Amino acid sequence: MPLGTIALYNKADGIGVITDESGHLIPFSGMETQTTREGQRVLFDVAGEKATNVTAVR
Repeated sequence: MPLGTIALYNKADGIGVITDESGHLIPFSGMETQTTREGQRVLFDVAGEKATNVTAVR
């Protein structure tokens, strides 16, 4: 699972963007995550062009 940081989350639309360790931007849905807090470090899977199974790193 790649490691990244939640760069942006739009509560109104329920979507956000994760920046991975290489600096790539990967969109995700708030329905597929444990956290939506901007700046939170996360582990995630990639399915196509989207991040899924977003899990907070403590």
